[in-house]
Amino acid sequence: MIDSLLDRATSILERRFLRNAFLPVLLFIPLVSVPVLLQNDTLARALAVWEEQSVTAKFAAVIGYFTFCWFGAAVVASQWRNIIRLFEGYPLQRLPWLEDKGVRWHAARSTDLVELGDRRYHTMEVHGLRYWAYPESEFLPTRLGNVIRAAEFYPLQRYGISLINVWPRLYKILPRAVADDVEDSRATMEFLLVLCLWLVGFAVVSPLLAWSFGTSLPWALMVFALALLFAYWAYLSAIPAAAEYGEHLRAAFEVHRFDLLRQLRLPLPADERQEGDRWRLLDDLILKGERPSWAYEPEPADELTVRIVIDEAGP
Repeated sequence: MIDSLLDRATSILERRFLRNAFLPVLLFIPLVSVPVLLQNDTLARALAVWEEQSVTAKFAAVIGYFTFCWFGAAVVASQWRNIIRLFEGYPLQRLPWLEDKGVRWHAARSTDLVELGDRRYHTMEVHGLRYWAYPESEFLPTRLGNVIRAAEFYPLQRYGISLINVWPRLYKILPRAVADDVEDSRATMEFLLVLCLWLVGFAVVSPLLAWSFGTSLPWALMVFALALLFAYWAYLSAIPAAAEYGEHLRAAFEVHRFDLLRQLRLPLPADERQEGDRWRLLDDLILKGERPSWAYEPEPADELTVRIVIDEAGP
């Protein structure tokens, strides 16, 4: 079982790393240089210089570039969470006036949704996908941030437990298919956000290269405008991806929350009120470090039987 979990984690991390980190870093320098290379015979001169190099120098340059890209991709991969937080609007906390403006705008949109539609679920349509657009309180200054926060606050508002607190524990007991769905949806959202940042970087660096090499500035400005347009498209595409990711988070908690209680030997609730009490006890255990105040539930008989049979059979 441990080998299976390690294989699954390695496979997911490899796919995410190659698509969401290594590939964008690898292609950035070549593609950002294209607008400059296609003007004033710059490409022909660059190829001539390359042909003059020895085989050893070419090999060393290629290996060096791939090594540089690999380490650059490792840096990008280490910042995936910060990249998401960037688009959620958390850095705007350093600019309170701008953050407050965004929060008030989204609070007004949430009020409009409540007045026009379902007062409970705060839903809206984007690109044909119905998703829970806003939390009931504590709005963020960006649309993507509110989509993710609505998913994170769902267990708190409905069951009385913060998803952020229990997720590391819940994730470890999720079935493989469920965990893969969560990771795949998150990876899709991460890719679109990394692509958005990549396009913004392309838009900024391209005019600088044009100015440095004395090539056509109008051409560079056109590339700048197109790159920003596609960056905005990538961000808009990330919002439905974030909504899908949020739905997987909600479903994973809702379907498997009692499995977590069983694993922690917490008595299962008999009704909604008892369930809220159970989650508050668990929240106190996680956040405050309070010692468990509940009597441990005995293991199910079938699990005990399986363990006894295994123990009697020996290694």
